[in-house]
Amino acid sequence: MDPLFPELPVLSSLSDEELDGLLRQHQVIAERIEAEDEELLQGMSADEVLAALEIGVEHIEAITTEQRERKEREEEYLRRKQELAERRLAQLASVEGEKSDDEEPEGEKSDDEEPEFSAEAEAEAEAEAEAEESESPSEEPVLVASDTVPNTAHKPLRRPPSPSRDRLPSENAAVLTAASGLDGIRGGQPLDRLALANAMKTVARRLGPPAKSEAGIEQRFFIAQAVFPFPDERRLMPGELDANAKKIQAVIPATIPGLNGNKALVASGGLCAPLEPIYTMPNFAVQDRPVRDALPSFVAERGGVNVPTATSIGDITTAISVIEESEDAQGGTFATKSCQDLTCPDYTQVAVTTIAHCREYGNLNARAWPEKIAHENDLTLAAHARSAEQYLLDRIKAQSINVTTAQALGAFADLVDAIVRAQAGIRYRLRMPDDAQFRVLLPAWVGELLAADTIKTQFDRFQAQRELTAKLANYNINPVYYLDTPSTGTSQGFAAESPGALDNFPADVQWGIYPEGAFIHLDGGTLDLGIVRDSSLNSTNDFQIFAENFENVARIGPAQSALWVTSTVTASGKFPALV
Repeated sequence: MDPLFPELPVLSSLSDEELDGLLRQHQVIAERIEAEDEELLQGMSADEVLAALEIGVEHIEAITTEQRERKEREEEYLRRKQELAERRLAQLASVEGEKSDDEEPEGEKSDDEEPEFSAEAEAEAEAEAEAEESESPSEEPVLVASDTVPNTAHKPLRRPPSPSRDRLPSENAAVLTAASGLDGIRGGQPLDRLALANAMKTVARRLGPPAKSEAGIEQRFFIAQAVFPFPDERRLMPGELDANAKKIQAVIPATIPGLNGNKALVASGGLCAPLEPIYTMPNFAVQDRPVRDALPSFVAERGGVNVPTATSIGDITTAISVIEESEDAQGGTFATKSCQDLTCPDYTQVAVTTIAHCREYGNLNARAWPEKIAHENDLTLAAHARSAEQYLLDRIKAQSINVTTAQALGAFADLVDAIVRAQAGIRYRLRMPDDAQFRVLLPAWVGELLAADTIKTQFDRFQAQRELTAKLANYNINPVYYLDTPSTGTSQGFAAESPGALDNFPADVQWGIYPEGAFIHLDGGTLDLGIVRDSSLNSTNDFQIFAENFENVARIGPAQSALWVTSTVTASGKFPALV
């Protein structure tokens, strides 16, 4: 008799929504038991009902305990976060208080405080510093004050003097600064025209003659950069349409009517203004790799492996002799014991396969619409994951024994029957223990197929993908639901929908089964070039994003260890007759 309550999965692996759904399912079944639902309790004795209800209550207690512990952990996290935030703010306030206490009233200066430099003093200090640098180029330049400033004629400065307020530029300017790693120049140090030329000469002298080849290799070296700091009032931020409009209106002359907001316009009907643009784009595709993650992965540093053909117990033929007592008494050929010689196995070389992705974008598009570039990158990575998963499925199918099963009952009955039969056959042929773990690869939509099959039955059997997983776990079978489809056989995907009848489930379910460890995943690493530029791309103002990974699947188990099954099933709701 099937249990009334579904078996509990590992609760820590469920999301909060899945945990709530599982609790509601248990509560509904418990309420039906308490209400003496005859359809649910048919044929059960009082002791069986109480035993089932006790299991359900224990499940409910476990679920609610998990929910309570999650809430306590969340509250503890928020409390600790608030404490740390208060400590940070208190420390900040303490530091600012110390700074305010150290400040002296205006007009008073301590003996150790450096005097304020005038504009003339700064000019003379810079002139003397340049003179000293030209006399001793190997030493760090030292800024020296002029005679107009008392007691500071040759005192080294801890920081460059600040210009007076009247000498500050009215607009932000771009400052040319040195890159890090240059000889004799500190990274971030401002450069003038002469200093930039000297830095370029030094780098060119250190690198030597340029490398030349027929491919036209281009070498680039970072020496300096200039960044113009745009003020906030000149930055148009994505999504802030009203704020952006106000910033634009602020720089429009008052003589331009309609743009600076000083005159109101009365609409005569219709809509002339452009509609609000939406720059972000939703992305529904995921980059999950369930097939790869289900395989034990090994690094293939040499680009692949050489796999010997594994033998099984079925290959032991003449190594075993059975001699009865009467045959032994006769002697001679009657008591001869056979001995099987070793045959060297054949080897199969499995090299990693390259699966690459490359996209090309315009520089202007990337700057003006970064949301679109990010959206396209996500879709490209999802498509790359689909191609890689399809390749692994094809490899597993090609290295398995391909068999079929026919439709007899509903989808749930036929599919579970086929999986259990396949496992029993592999376990017998390889003489495996009862607790041996198996892996089964199923299409991701099998859960919906079983739900549709259950809906058409006259009994509520509470069968769904989670229940299928739990039921197969009772037989030491761990299902993995793949998202894509093998390239051969009945497609395990859905084509683009078109007007008319709603697409049905595929007529056949392709699935694989093998003991854990029969297949391994070869990981040859990933080559990620990131952003690629060359002379050709620069001429068209474009760039590319390129990466590739190297992987494959190798079967290290014997040939009888893996089956690829094509099962013809339908969500008919048909179930065995009650006998």
